Amino acid sequence: MSIPAVEESWLRIDAWLTRHAPLTRATLRPPAAEAGVEAAERSLGVAFPPDLVASLRCHDGVEPGGAALELTYHGPLSAVADIVRSTTFLRSVAAEVREDRLPITLGIAGRSSDSLFVSCRPGPHHGQVGRSFEEDMLSPAHWPSLRHVLADFADALEQGLPFFGRTPLAVDGKLLWEEKRTVPADAVSPLTHATTLTEPESDPPFPQSPVFPNHAEGAAQGVTEAGTQRLFFVRTGRPRREPLPDQPDVAFAAGLSPAEMLRRLGAIPDTVRPRDRRQAQRAVESAWAAHRPLARAGAVDGWAYATIEGGAAQFARPEVLRALSAGTRVVVLTRQGPEVALTFAEDGVPGPEEDTRRVMSPREGNHAGGPWARRLGVDLWPGSTAAYTDFLAVLEEEFKIAYHPDEEGPTELTSALLLPLLDDLPEREPGAYVRDFDLAGLVERTPHRRLRTAVAAQVTRLAAETHLDTHPEVTEALDRVRRGLPVDCAQEDPLAVRMRTLVAEVHATRTMLSDGDSGPVSGKDLTAWLARRDAADALRAFLLLPLPVAAEAVLQRRLSLHWRDELAADLRGA
Repeated sequence: MSIPAVEESWLRIDAWLTRHAPLTRATLRPPAAEAGVEAAERSLGVAFPPDLVASLRCHDGVEPGGAALELTYHGPLSAVADIVRSTTFLRSVAAEVREDRLPITLGIAGRSSDSLFVSCRPGPHHGQVGRSFEEDMLSPAHWPSLRHVLADFADALEQGLPFFGRTPLAVDGKLLWEEKRTVPADAVSPLTHATTLTEPESDPPFPQSPVFPNHAEGAAQGVTEAGTQRLFFVRTGRPRREPLPDQPDVAFAAGLSPAEMLRRLGAIPDTVRPRDRRQAQRAVESAWAAHRPLARAGAVDGWAYATIEGGAAQFARPEVLRALSAGTRVVVLTRQGPEVALTFAEDGVPGPEEDTRRVMSPREGNHAGGPWARRLGVDLWPGSTAAYTDFLAVLEEEFKIAYHPDEEGPTELTSALLLPLLDDLPEREPGAYVRDFDLAGLVERTPHRRLRTAVAAQVTRLAAETHLDTHPEVTEALDRVRRGLPVDCAQEDPLAVRMRTLVAEVHATRTMLSDGDSGPVSGKDLTAWLARRDAADALRAFLLLPLPVAAEAVLQRRLSLHWRDELAADLRGA
């Protein structure tokens, strides 16, 4: 199939913009002067490819602004002066930038380092169009020429086709781009898969001496019944260094029982049982845990305490500090790499940041990182190891807590997998615009009751397109919202437990994929769980935050290309 000439594609683009997006059409500049193009070539020391010259003679780029014509993520088309300025800048900041490529768009948010470029190199690559990243990282050429780019652009406008991953829309006289997204209905659940597995047993006892064949007494001396000799070899090696002392994250709560402490942390009831430290470590390293953290809880000197294995760090999170310290006081000792911190909370209120005691340890030695290093006795952060020990002394001196992790490790303590608590919803002002939509104007001109009804309808649409409404707790909540009834969403309410489960699904799926041992899950499953988690966040925002903030959260996550039209319909029907 022949590719239309640059001039023909521009005629099609101009015609579509004139009919559907006149405000964007008005940002196209007049043709570039031939003398200006020639001066730019002399200034840069390159010959512009013929397709670029032909395009500039149709339009000398675009005028920047809110309605400017943009090539999806790559920004507005550059004028001749923009090409000279961007190329000169990129050559000045990165010596390795090749002098045979020209940025032909203004880039993402005006960053010429992230733009489309055209190759000026003589030979088979001449005129090819690709994308640059951060000055010197180039993608493979996506189009053979700028003529192909403009032909695909014209087709996308006329037929509503995706163009470099996004679909063009005409909205209020402007050209906008939306990503067309779909979510698989039946995502593989790492947590459901984990229920089919069995928690691993404890380590088998390690043999104390070499095991030889069961021959007669003479054989034990290396002689068989036939009088022949056998020589046995026993592998020996350098004695291993002792592993570094256990220094787990540990939280203490005055007056609580270990069972109550586990409950406040989000213990999953079906997983509660006694475990020692090694059993806990084996459990969280297995597929049975599905990358959820496991806490062990005990008591010392009138305080309940809990240590944690696996998963993401929990004890320094404000949500966890608030839950643990409700009606009591809490002190938490954490060690994350070079940092050791002693954090406080009382009666549901985390202490001020300035009260947290921190020690930052510089890296010492030349050893590479990794858990294996600790097992071999290599201390990557000896300053942190010492600081942790010092903080144990502070606990004993100031709080009368005599905690010794080396002694606690072999003890079987009540333990359980955790379903981590939900993050706090941020307190903030809503943006004036969401996806180029005038949210502030909508809020100002729409009565509160009508707007709330319309946003509730948008929440329901979002739940349907992400398949969040396949969960019964969500279906019940949406029904109560529709009937104007209150919905409970505290951490232990069924709806919040479902939301916490979705967070755990995302973490498990993402970790399995990043570890390279994904088992039953795929990238499509991660897409699905992310969409459901984000939709759940939007529902929670609708239930708990001011309406303008909730509206922004919901509209930002809608998947439909036509969400603006659907919102207009919901407003009319409200």
